[in-house]
Amino acid sequence: MSPEIIFDPYTKLYSEASTLVRSSDIRDLLSITGRSDIISFGGGLPYIGGLPPEEFSRVMNDVLREGFTEAFQYGETGGLEMLKSRLVEVMAEEGLSAEPEHILITTGSQQALDLIGRLFIDPGDTIVMEAPTYVGALAAFCPNGPRITTIPLDDMGMRVELLEEELQRADASAPKFVYVVPNFQTPAGVTMQKSRRDKLIELAEKHDLLIIEDNPYGLLRFEGKPEKTLASRAPHRVVYLGTLSKTVSPGIRVGWVMAPAPVVEKLAVLKQSADLCSSSLNQMFAEAYLSQDIWKKNLENQKNIYRSRRDTMLKSLEKHFPKEARWTHPQGGLFIWVTLPEYLDTSKMLPLAIEQKLAYVPGTAFYPDYSGANHMRLNFSFPPEEQIVQGIKRLGKVIRKEIELYHSLGLDHP
Repeated sequence: MSPEIIFDPYTKLYSEASTLVRSSDIRDLLSITGRSDIISFGGGLPYIGGLPPEEFSRVMNDVLREGFTEAFQYGETGGLEMLKSRLVEVMAEEGLSAEPEHILITTGSQQALDLIGRLFIDPGDTIVMEAPTYVGALAAFCPNGPRITTIPLDDMGMRVELLEEELQRADASAPKFVYVVPNFQTPAGVTMQKSRRDKLIELAEKHDLLIIEDNPYGLLRFEGKPEKTLASRAPHRVVYLGTLSKTVSPGIRVGWVMAPAPVVEKLAVLKQSADLCSSSLNQMFAEAYLSQDIWKKNLENQKNIYRSRRDTMLKSLEKHFPKEARWTHPQGGLFIWVTLPEYLDTSKMLPLAIEQKLAYVPGTAFYPDYSGANHMRLNFSFPPEEQIVQGIKRLGKVIRKEIELYHSLGLDHP
C-alpha cells in the first residue's frame, strides 16, 4: 500500500505549508479499488449507473446548441447567475431560504473547503471538528497550520455538551470556527439531532463562533424526518457548503458556498487566484438540468437504489460480522461506520482484506491525529447488491480470523 520511496532533490525548495498537506487514504486506494477484481467499499462514489444517459445527452446538446460561445468562454468568478437562482431552489427543498447574491459557485465543495481554510486560518489558530471527520476537510485545512480540537460523535451527532466543556476550558483565543457535517455525516453516517443543533447555535452565539455547515448528503434521505439546516436557524453565524456531486454527478464539479455577503466577497477574491472561474460549460449544464423536473425524478431513483443497497449491507453485517462489532444505521447518505474491538487495527488488516479482493477505508483517515484504528468506513452506494453480500461475507471472515488470532496468542490475558 505504501508508495515507492524516491529520492527527491527538490525537498529544500518546498514550502513549509506543503509539508502539512495530507494525502487522502481514499485517493491512495483508488489504484487498487479501480481493479475489476476488487469489491470496493472504499470510495464515496455515487452510483452513476442509475442516471439516464439519454437525458443527460439531451440537456448537454441543448446547452451547446443555444449557448456554445458562452459555454466555452471564461465566466464570472462568482459563478453563473442563472445557476445561483437554481441553487436557491435546490436549497429550498430542505427548507433553506437564500438569495443568489449570497452564493459563490465553486469547483466542487472541496474547493470551497480549501478557500475557507485560506480565508480563516492562520498558523496556530484553533478550529473545531467532529471526530471522526471528513478526510477532505482535513486535507483542506491542515496546510494552513491550525490546532485542531476534536469533539466525538455518537448516534445523535456531535456531542455538543463536550464542545461546551471545551469552550469553557479554552483560553482567550477562541476557535476560529466549528466544522460539522450534520446530515448523514461522512464517515459515520449519523445525523445531528434537533436538540444538539439548537445547542450548537446557542454556543455559537454565546462564544461568537462561526459554523461551517457542510451538507453534501441532505437530499439523500431514505427515511425519518428531516432536520432544519443550521444555516436556516442562524444565517449570520453559518457558512453553508453545498454540492451537486452526490445529487447529480461528481464529474461536473459544481459546488457552492452560501454565506454572509462580506464572506462571499472575500472567498471570491481567493477563488480568482485559484482558478479564475469554474467551468462555464459545467455550470450551464447544471443550470439546464436543474431547470427541469427530471432532476427530482432521477434523485428519487437514486435514493431508492441507495436505500436498497444500505439495507442489503446492514443485513449482511448482521449475518456475517462477529458479535464484537457494531455499526451505525444511517437514514440516508452513502456510508456505514463500523467499530471493532479496540485491539484490532483496520489499517494493518487492510492488506489481508485486499488479499480477499475487497477494500474499505481504515478509520485513521478520518482523525487529525490518525487515531481511530479500530474503525472502518464502508460505502454502500456504489457496489451492486450481490457484491455487497459477497464483500461483507469476505470481510467478516477476515475480522473473525483476526479476533481468533488475538485470543489464541493470549493477548487478552495479563
